[in-house]
Amino acid sequence: MSKRWFARAAALLGAATVSAGVLVAVASPAQAASLGTVNLSQTSGTVSDNPMFASGTTSAACPAGFGENAALRIGRPGGPYNNLSPSLGGGGFDTAPVEVGATRSFTTALGGTAPASGEWWIVVECFSLTAGRHADEFRASVFVTGANWSTTAVNPAVDTTTALTVAPAGPVDLGTEVTLTANVNPNNAAGTVDFKRGSTVIGSAPVSGAEAIATLTTTSLPVGTHSITATFVPADAAAFKTSTSAATSITVEGEGPGATQEIVTDVTPGAFSLAVAGNTTLLAGGTVGGSATGDLQAATVTDLRGSNAGWSLTGQMEDFNTTPATTPIPAGNLTWDPSAAKTSGSGTVTEGATSNLGDTKTLCSAASASSAGVFTCGADLTLSVPDTAAPGSYAATLTLTLA
Repeated sequence: MSKRWFARAAALLGAATVSAGVLVAVASPAQAASLGTVNLSQTSGTVSDNPMFASGTTSAACPAGFGENAALRIGRPGGPYNNLSPSLGGGGFDTAPVEVGATRSFTTALGGTAPASGEWWIVVECFSLTAGRHADEFRASVFVTGANWSTTAVNPAVDTTTALTVAPAGPVDLGTEVTLTANVNPNNAAGTVDFKRGSTVIGSAPVSGAEAIATLTTTSLPVGTHSITATFVPADAAAFKTSTSAATSITVEGEGPGATQEIVTDVTPGAFSLAVAGNTTLLAGGTVGGSATGDLQAATVTDLRGSNAGWSLTGQMEDFNTTPATTPIPAGNLTWDPSAAKTSGSGTVTEGATSNLGDTKTLCSAASASSAGVFTCGADLTLSVPDTAAPGSYAATLTLTLA
């Protein structure tokens, strides 16, 4: 007999949840506010400790009406967030503080990639059966340094200053060699200096020597009066802050009559986003000992950042459960056969391998230097139903993460 697959209303990452199927979660663009804190059972550890910590307890109960489900997650401040444990169900989370234990390491939660240094947030999200995820969240800040994390920030970035000199001071004839010298303070700051004419980068030079000096020589300044600045770019943004010098003017004169006009424009980064055609996928034809099939709602990846840095869209699946509760159908019983196509742009998209979703798998990806454009990714889904499965309506949550 055919089965219908229903999802709980609490979708991860703030996506609306309304009907049957495998729910695909997409991060909300709005900045959530804090409902309070998450008190952790320990204040430090390594990014490979499994679990990351024993337990976390919120400073208060979930808001009234948002106690159906709760989720423990981790990510950069403001998201997106990855699961540190399976979502909690059963209701009642709006009657007392929520206590939940991590079931995986920091690195595992990020799909096997060790976290970068800096601040990260551990959040507890609250869900309503009808309204979905609450707009705000409980938070705890942790700070990563190398392979370790701590609830206390270590060695905050040091302020720097950059001073610029231009020699000769001008006016100079067109084609004259001009030397730009930047002095960075403190003198133990490592990095590079970008020299700019207006908003145009003339060139870059490393900071070196006991006096932390960067020098650039150029003969390419055009005729006209130019505003020159020097910006220090630290090698370690966690150790030192960037700084920009005061502007210095230099006039370049040409031979004979003539005029120049600089045309300047600022190009800002475009979108880097994930959108899905719908929040629900229905798997049909399921029988005990047989299989159920369906098509994943199409996911659209837009990469117009201008960096061409590459990206990967991965899926993380939870076990299928039914109400009333019986033995779950493991997430690994769901297999996907990905497909991918370019809608527009210069990049190239690659579909992921056919595989089961027992752990995090790649739906599609684009390599560095070939990721710009708009792409559509999908998959054929097949759920193998155990011959011991109790008849009923099963549901599970699939979380897609773009990174």
